[in-house]
Amino acid sequence: MNREQKILEAAEKLFAERSFDGVGVDAIGKEAGVTGSAIYRHFANKDEILAVLFDQATDALLMRIGEPLDAPEDELAHLVRAHVEFTMSHQRLASIWAREQHALTAVHQRNFRRRQRRYIDRWIDALGKRHPGRSREELVSTTRALHALITSDATRPPGGKRAPQLQELLTALALAALDGLAEDRVVSER
Repeated sequence: MNREQKILEAAEKLFAERSFDGVGVDAIGKEAGVTGSAIYRHFANKDEILAVLFDQATDALLMRIGEPLDAPEDELAHLVRAHVEFTMSHQRLASIWAREQHALTAVHQRNFRRRQRRYIDRWIDALGKRHPGRSREELVSTTRALHALITSDATRPPGGKRAPQLQELLTALALAALDGLAEDRVVSER
């Protein structure tokens, strides 16, 4: 593993455990086995390290979803499973993705939002096809809620016992939550 990757892995571990604001460059260097100043040969600053981790998360999600499926029900189930799989296989990165977006600088936030848009638009498109007539705001809120539900366990502090078959549970919960947009459910509750 090269030094840059060691630094990224150390930062991922520490940001997930302590938060972005709770970790300094020297702590990242110590965890990576390098001096804090050596980090600056690979990254301009701690903000850039966080931005690269967000790029890695976005890339991992986009790779998992592949090409869109034709049927909206199949596409939504595929998106849910892909997001759950990402969360389970990259718990620390998923935790950072869920909790640390506020810590990105304005420049890095713009880049992240631009790159993330492709992923979010897939969800919104599938939800819109499955639930025509829903406003974009409802579809965006639903997408955010589903992502929060799916990544909720990744944001839990490390340690402790996790539910058996957690991946299946999160998938079932997210798929069930999709029914919340059904027109008859919303109309009957008004």
